[in-house]
Amino acid sequence: MKTSVKLLAFSLILFLTSCQTKKQTPKAKEALPVVAKIQEVNPKISAIDLAFKTEITNVYQAYNKLKDALVASDPTLALAAANEVLANLNKVEMGLLKKPESHKVWMTEKPLLVAELNMFIKGNSLEEQRASFLKISNSMITLVENFGTTEKVMVQFCPMADDFNGGYWLSADTAIKNPYFGDKMLKCGSTKRIIN
Repeated sequence: MKTSVKLLAFSLILFLTSCQTKKQTPKAKEALPVVAKIQEVNPKISAIDLAFKTEITNVYQAYNKLKDALVASDPTLALAAANEVLANLNKVEMGLLKKPESHKVWMTEKPLLVAELNMFIKGNSLEEQRASFLKISNSMITLVENFGTTEKVMVQFCPMADDFNGGYWLSADTAIKNPYFGDKMLKCGSTKRIIN
């Protein structure tokens, strides 16, 4: 019995000392949060007439009302805002554009935007409105990236919109308020660039 107690005591001492001399693996450094730098860009076409830029700003501001109505999941308010975007778009004076490249952008994007706004207005459900808004946003982004506005514009993106194909939209605010999902996923997305 004394032998088994001594053997047990010896085994315990051996075990404890082996644990103490065991090399400690270094702790992994904690990852610091990565803050993505948002790219700031200027309009692609320079020297746009201020009057034209002001008219594009009016279209953009009506578009923001449309975006906010979709964030609120209010199809009636969205319909009124879409009509306002269309009315402001039809007031834009193309004659203020002096460069051939600016005429080409306008003559390509305006008909697309008009067609999408008309589809939006004919839509019967919030889901149809949001599907049209995706295409409206793409044309609006092209217009704002080329001509600019009189204010800073955020280009924002949700990777889950359009059945995980992703969808962009414009915003006057850096805070994410997702028009494709409303309060279901209000903060899903990020600002990708700022147009000055």
